[in-house]
Amino acid sequence: MCFKGPRKTGLRKNTFSRLMLMTIILCLTIAPQAWAQESPKEYHGKISYITSQNIYVRFDGTNDLLAGDTIFIRIDGSLKPLMLIESKSSYSAIGKPFPTVTVSLGQDVVGRSHRMKTAQAKGETHVSESGLKAVEAVSDSTGREPEESIYKQRIRGRMSLSSHSSFSNATSSDSHRVRYSLSLQAQNINDSRLSLETYANFSYLSSNWAAVQDNVFNALKIYSLALLYQAGDRSDIWLGRKINPNLSNIGAIDGLQFETGVKNFRFGAVVGFRPDYLDYSFNADLLEYGLYAAHQVNTGNGSVRSSLAIFEQTNSGETDRRFLYIQHSNSLLENLFFFLSSEIDLYKTNDGTGQNTFSLTSFYTAVRYRMTRRLWADLSYDNRKNVIYYETFKNLVDQLTDEATRQGVQFRVNYRPADLITLGANTSYRKRESDSRASTSYYGFVSLNQLSKLEATVTLSANVLKTVYLDGSVFGARVYTDLIPGKLSSSLGYRHVDYQFVGAEKSLIQHLSEWDVNWQIARKLSFSVSGETTFEKSDHYNRIYINLTKRF
Repeated sequence: MCFKGPRKTGLRKNTFSRLMLMTIILCLTIAPQAWAQESPKEYHGKISYITSQNIYVRFDGTNDLLAGDTIFIRIDGSLKPLMLIESKSSYSAIGKPFPTVTVSLGQDVVGRSHRMKTAQAKGETHVSESGLKAVEAVSDSTGREPEESIYKQRIRGRMSLSSHSSFSNATSSDSHRVRYSLSLQAQNINDSRLSLETYANFSYLSSNWAAVQDNVFNALKIYSLALLYQAGDRSDIWLGRKINPNLSNIGAIDGLQFETGVKNFRFGAVVGFRPDYLDYSFNADLLEYGLYAAHQVNTGNGSVRSSLAIFEQTNSGETDRRFLYIQHSNSLLENLFFFLSSEIDLYKTNDGTGQNTFSLTSFYTAVRYRMTRRLWADLSYDNRKNVIYYETFKNLVDQLTDEATRQGVQFRVNYRPADLITLGANTSYRKRESDSRASTSYYGFVSLNQLSKLEATVTLSANVLKTVYLDGSVFGARVYTDLIPGKLSSSLGYRHVDYQFVGAEKSLIQHLSEWDVNWQIARKLSFSVSGETTFEKSDHYNRIYINLTKRF
């Protein structure tokens, strides 16, 4: 996981900051009350096709409408019945229009489900006496039968226990790290409007337990822990630590998030805190707040989603940063996907003095195109700031490669000329003003599938790398096979590394042997063990990773 640290500068909060914060607090205070009462379940869509007998409607997303429910159109500001649903799928419905109704292609429609169901109406025969009395009591007190709940509990998650050990002849101290992990999504707990999500790790070195006793967040990393309350059909309230999908590159937010929508638009307000950039714990000094708007359209070909936000970030009560955040994703064209995110600073400090500005400080875009079933390519440009990794098991070679290739332009292409052959290539380029020379990387691989009776896959790869501080090459080979299909698999690999550091007389020559075994013990229980040994001229380094995962 990664996190961007705050700027350690400050300025007194101005009138704009106060007004924006007051607006957000007002939204978060009033909006939940406005949507707290349950409204009729509505689903929005458009007329997609018209025949002499029937009208076809396509909805913006999945829905709970059934045959017999009513579709409405808006005439002179009010809803008028259009038709009853005769048949439907997840996204579409068909029916005969009522007499004298005139419609046009693309006209907006609203679907409403108004039917009330009891256990007897659903045909259930095993109803307890207490349950039947409860139904009768509700019916007597309200004068109508109770509505069946549309909120269904669904719980899924993953727990894992793993260990990572490193030892070598070059040092007398070995390293053993233990890691516990929990990922949980509990939707509509007890068939209610309340949901919970969390993802957390507890990881520590066995030789450094004192650091955990000194600060538990040296080991505990909570990446997500939030409660969701569905305040209405189109309104959500989040409380806790969560990454907002409309603001994904801003990172996790500790606080309160409210979002509501009208047709294809979503509007939200956020007030909370940035996690501490040293240990990812809660930090009350890093207050932030913002407003955002998003628009999403779903069609038969794909979807397009855009969001715009304005954020104010503070440090110890003083303005640290104000910026615009832009995010856009698009899959409307067949076989083409496009994504863009950007941050534009509106305020910055210079020698302790604040000033308004309009400067692009972060930009990322990627496009992927599948030309044929066997050929696809993607192009990306990354100018985001460097990140902090709180957890990584990458070796030195992989870390150096990532640092040199993450930013800049990258182009990747994959091609399968035959079912048993896959070819791939990846190239990247980066040149910053402070760099004495450009950083480039050229990577290629070929995979041969289903070789021999073991149906093994053999992959050969090569990577030539040039950065500001080194020239290097990595050549490798890996064999993967299913020993017992669906149950037991393994792989064995080798890489040769030759790194020449700029300005240094010696080069780094390494031989890396890699292996792993994966065992699917049961449908939701798996075990894996992997190892890596790095041989240098006189030293060798060993790493072993063991993992046990239980899904539920």
